[in-house]
Amino acid sequence: MKKFISFMFITALISNILISCGDKSASENVNNNDRNIPNADNNQDSITEDTALAKIEPDLPDRDFEGYTFTFIAHRIDYQGDWTYDDPSELVAEEETGDTIIDAVYKRNMAIKEKYNIDIKMTPSLNEISDMKKAVGAGDDIYDASVIKNDLVPSAVTGNLLVNTNNLPYVDLHKPWWDPAVNSMSVDNKNYLLAGDMLILDNAATNGLLFNKDLMANLGLELPYNTVKEGKWTMDKLNEMLKNSAADLNGDGVMDENDRWGLGVFNDTMHAFLAAGGGAFAVKDENDIPYMDFASQKNLAVLDKAMGILYNKDYVTNQQAPGGLNIRLMFEENRLLFTWGRMHLVEYFRGMESNFGILPMPKYDETQENYYSLVNPYTGVLLGVPKSAGDLERVSIILEALAAESKYTLQPAYYDVVLQRKYVRDDESSEMLDIIFGSRVYDIGGVYSFGNVNVDFYTLVSKYDTNIISYYEKKISQMEKAIDKIVEIFREMD
Repeated sequence: MKKFISFMFITALISNILISCGDKSASENVNNNDRNIPNADNNQDSITEDTALAKIEPDLPDRDFEGYTFTFIAHRIDYQGDWTYDDPSELVAEEETGDTIIDAVYKRNMAIKEKYNIDIKMTPSLNEISDMKKAVGAGDDIYDASVIKNDLVPSAVTGNLLVNTNNLPYVDLHKPWWDPAVNSMSVDNKNYLLAGDMLILDNAATNGLLFNKDLMANLGLELPYNTVKEGKWTMDKLNEMLKNSAADLNGDGVMDENDRWGLGVFNDTMHAFLAAGGGAFAVKDENDIPYMDFASQKNLAVLDKAMGILYNKDYVTNQQAPGGLNIRLMFEENRLLFTWGRMHLVEYFRGMESNFGILPMPKYDETQENYYSLVNPYTGVLLGVPKSAGDLERVSIILEALAAESKYTLQPAYYDVVLQRKYVRDDESSEMLDIIFGSRVYDIGGVYSFGNVNVDFYTLVSKYDTNIISYYEKKISQMEKAIDKIVEIFREMD
């Protein structure tokens, strides 16, 4: 596309191209279609079958580690509002307390402690990267594994602080307790990151939509669960439900947080919609080298449709835009039909009197085969092994054992008990969680924020700016230089 062509003209051109493609599916037009995420029906079946199977044991040797203390260093989560944790709760527990998660962690850890004759410890840190640098630089094996906040991942990886996962002999990434979506974070066929059943903060950071069931009933709208299961939950369907949802409740002629709105969002929501439509800020070529992709024809079409929803000030409000409203309060008080958020939001609304449901992010259109649920690049966590960790055989055995045991202790506690029974108000939302967690994706361009794309993109959203092509042309050189630098670093690492 040539410079100086207006965004609207390009959008029209793209629409014509898409129409001419006829029955060609969205996934066929996306460069990053190697995610191998099952569709909603297949995903649901696979989860049901997996649950019914006998416990899978890891392929690990018997070892006696003679009372060794296995130590995690973990970033102390210090967010405000709907994302507040003192320490990661999935790593250690000193005793059973009656809390579902703590008791599951205690049970899991006791099983591994007894099997391998070890202790398990966590060192919380507000300066995790600095602490790891000191340990790695000094060759100090004080830390065996690290739980890293997503926005600290670039510093940890490019700082050469982590072990290549290929060098962890007993970590079997083909086993069901590891998350294959993290493969998208590799560069030059090297990966330093893990995620899976040992963690729950990655679940909590996964994007989705919540809707107020009572308000939906009052508006005479049909619950969209069957629409999701039929593969027909699309951006157009969402927009259709939003169109008549807003109302000036107090009749003062001004739409504010005292009135009813259709959808509440943050700046992050546009990125979540891009991923939901099968797109990403950056994808990788056949040599596992990333490149910027958000201005491809397909992704521009996804963004155009998303902007048509998220920029509509008649029924959508962005809390982070100038004059933004408190969407959490509005949702709790039945003045907001839908709200975007990460799955931790479910816990945030556990005291809400009205019934609410959970939905995956909508597809671009019905021809798109799969739903995609982005893990937020700021609030999620990933797992790594510091380069100073002493015995990689021992580290990998313990990590594999903990991950495998977590599949049958921690994940049922978090997923089945906490979400499906304690917080979620209906069986249908449980099915939606199956789809959301089974379609999880990471965007390497978002996590590494090549050329500051995260901040820039979110700034565009806060200004309701549609000039994606203009922004792309202005910043692509900077983005490509950032990628080149990352690739060079990866090639120099073992």
